[in-house]
Amino acid sequence: MGSAASNISPPPSPTNRNHIPQQAHGDTGNGQDHVLKSRDQVAPIVIKDCREEFQRLSKFKDPIVMGRIGDGMPRHPLIKGRYFLVVDGITGRTVDNDNKYLHASQSTKSASGDQAPDKCGDFIRTDNTYPVYGCAQPDREGVFSIVQRLISKHKRLLLFNTREEAVLFPTAVNATYTIRHADHLHDIVNLGQSDPEASEREARIRKEVVDLSTLDDVNKFYFYNSVTCLDGEPHVVDIKCEDDLLVAEEVYTRLCFTFPDYRARRLCFPVSGAPSIKEIDSFLAEMKLNVRLCDRTPDLPAVLFVCDNGKERSTLGMVLTSLLYTHLSTSPAQTSKTVYQINDRCPHYGRGEFQAVRELVRALPDGALLKHQVDTVIDQCSAGTNLRSAILLAKQQLETSRDQAQRTEYRSECSSLLERYITIICFNAYLKEQVPMGLSITFSQWMQTHPNLVRITCRADNSERSPQQLLIPQTRVLVADDYIGLDVLGSQCDVRVANFRKLMGLPIYGMAQVSRDGLSRVVSHLLDKRQGYKHVAVIGLRNDVTVECDGATYNVRDVSNLEEPVLVVETTANELEEKEETLKKEVKSYKELEVYTETSRPPVAMEFGSVMSPEDLWEQQKLQTLDMSYTRLPIQYDHSPTEKELDQIQAAVCSHHTSQQSWSEDTVGLVFTCRTGKSRTSLAMAVAGLIFYHKRGIPYGAKPGEEERVSCPNAAYTQGDFIIVQKLVRLLPGGQQVKREVDLVLDQVFETMSPMHFHLREVIFVTYNKIKSARTESQRQSVQRLSVEHLERYLLLILYNAYLHHQGDSNWDTTFSQWMCEVAARVGVYELLDNLAFYDFEQTLSQFRTRRERWRARRQNLPFHGHFI
Repeated sequence: MGSAASNISPPPSPTNRNHIPQQAHGDTGNGQDHVLKSRDQVAPIVIKDCREEFQRLSKFKDPIVMGRIGDGMPRHPLIKGRYFLVVDGITGRTVDNDNKYLHASQSTKSASGDQAPDKCGDFIRTDNTYPVYGCAQPDREGVFSIVQRLISKHKRLLLFNTREEAVLFPTAVNATYTIRHADHLHDIVNLGQSDPEASEREARIRKEVVDLSTLDDVNKFYFYNSVTCLDGEPHVVDIKCEDDLLVAEEVYTRLCFTFPDYRARRLCFPVSGAPSIKEIDSFLAEMKLNVRLCDRTPDLPAVLFVCDNGKERSTLGMVLTSLLYTHLSTSPAQTSKTVYQINDRCPHYGRGEFQAVRELVRALPDGALLKHQVDTVIDQCSAGTNLRSAILLAKQQLETSRDQAQRTEYRSECSSLLERYITIICFNAYLKEQVPMGLSITFSQWMQTHPNLVRITCRADNSERSPQQLLIPQTRVLVADDYIGLDVLGSQCDVRVANFRKLMGLPIYGMAQVSRDGLSRVVSHLLDKRQGYKHVAVIGLRNDVTVECDGATYNVRDVSNLEEPVLVVETTANELEEKEETLKKEVKSYKELEVYTETSRPPVAMEFGSVMSPEDLWEQQKLQTLDMSYTRLPIQYDHSPTEKELDQIQAAVCSHHTSQQSWSEDTVGLVFTCRTGKSRTSLAMAVAGLIFYHKRGIPYGAKPGEEERVSCPNAAYTQGDFIIVQKLVRLLPGGQQVKREVDLVLDQVFETMSPMHFHLREVIFVTYNKIKSARTESQRQSVQRLSVEHLERYLLLILYNAYLHHQGDSNWDTTFSQWMCEVAARVGVYELLDNLAFYDFEQTLSQFRTRRERWRARRQNLPFHGHFI
């Protein structure tokens, strides 16, 4: 049997595309398919033997592609040129046991003993006292039967269809069908849509099926009841009009006319990942309409969740509803306080104690209790599937598999399931706070004011932080930090380090990664009497693992992406230093090691006599120079900082200036360093510069009329005058002046690095313009994300300067992170950061306009190594 993809005929060549065959289906003598194409003309009426005959013209603008699943099977039109209609769930029997998505159970009892209505698949109820149910996809009669049964028992019923994918109900067949891609017949086709887009798409698919079936008055279409056992496939079903093929909205919603106390709603839940914040908002909005939240003992309607197999998505809905009902029915005093303690040194992954979950528990008030409540509800709703068990199984499969393709699939499943688990815990924290207030704000609004929770959700995969071998032959290799073209400022000749520079008028410096020789020269240069510094404070901003070998520094990279180091995201300085000690030992264990001195050249074998970690470098230099200190503040990404990282930079700067007088005395030289001496270093220099401006006074150039005049094309955009920036400026007190001060310090940083052509503000528009020259969709999305992240960084600097103004009288006792949540959030800055886009140019907003999508897209797609922790 050939693959379905190999049996799809492509559209015809331009030379014969206008040919309209006489037959709508079937093969020609040479085995080629006919393709129909619409004509933009009126069909003529032919008079013959006193009868009127009408010529039928195709309604389709695009060619009709014919295909078949297997060799020797009939060819027929494909929906959208690539989809087959495959059975989704069938009542009363299992159609295809081999397909993990084609499932309808023979079991008729739920975990709580409720008898399942006739003509429905898996039917389960929670093990608690709440009327919360889930089931696999029933057919039309099954939907009526289950609604009738639950209404008779509970009086009121809410039904949630949790399926995004199109579901079709042929009236002549007791089954439901969904579209499946020819190359992935076992996979559900989801596009990440929400209702009503999903319902409209479902209706368009139904319309196309009806149009295809009525071509040449055939009035039939092809449906598959199996994709593995093809005997008797496909099945031909009579389809004459829309009445013969119903969509989910018709099947579920029309029952409201029969049952007055019944409501139906569509929620587009993903199969395995976390539900979107928007879908959770929709769920809560519907629940608020049907539950009196102000009542101490509210009348709780029965809730039924329907998905393809009665497992993942139905169980997710059951867990969310059970948590809501628990908070509505249980006072805080009645909540169990007995929780097991998490051992960070020996986490129990069967209990869901993954790295991200442990961080979430620490970030939430009563985090351990909130997790325990979620675990209890998950166990009560586990008749279909247990989320924690599913995560553990995927982890075991990931770590034991040796096939890279399978590992990629298991890793994705691990991450998405863990992201779902974390989102549920966040949802429970929201309910604990908001149920007493009647859910006064939406879940999305609540999450916006807790950006740390969003970050934890987006980085469920912490495998790079696990204890593992750092150097793997032909896989994980050492690459030199220095490369041809790095030192655009030519400072190697003077101080033996690339891109060494000073922020004009301030004791603030930046440089690339330094070796032992370069460190000694930089410290000697700054402590020289001509500079006047009594102390040098070096602040390292790297968050990757590095080592110095024979006077040159190297970092670890994966051979699949030699252009970027392997980032250890959200790690601490201590964790990085431990990994660097491990790397030092691994390098020493090799008599000869292949390293890349240039990524464009093949690796070379080298023998190293001296191997040192960065911590060794600083300790060695401290023995020679007592007037030097070193601090490591890992900045997670090049392009946009977090509020917490700005707090850390501020704390590091202020720790060296304990009195007001010390700010005016240039006795301490601050030196920021990162791998290239560009992005992270420039950001830290700008933050430190703003702090000094507020302590010493804003220099000339920041007031109206003092700015340097710019005369160039698109000057407004190179000056950062985007619509979204002006929106923020209008929200902030003295917003225009706040922006001018940020522009001044960025220009001052730029003056010392003009050969780099790297300006934190101007790079926004420069990067956005690169979208036009992107050759692939992947490149276009990458550049688009970078441009939005550069814009976000600029906005954060403006917000940070506004914070310095607003909290200056209190000497910044409140941190920037706190100020953002407690003060700036009230004027809508988080809503603005979740709607970032170039409104000046874009008609369709980018998918990266929300922080969640930007942060999620930052993940490095590298092959899996180590352990999923």
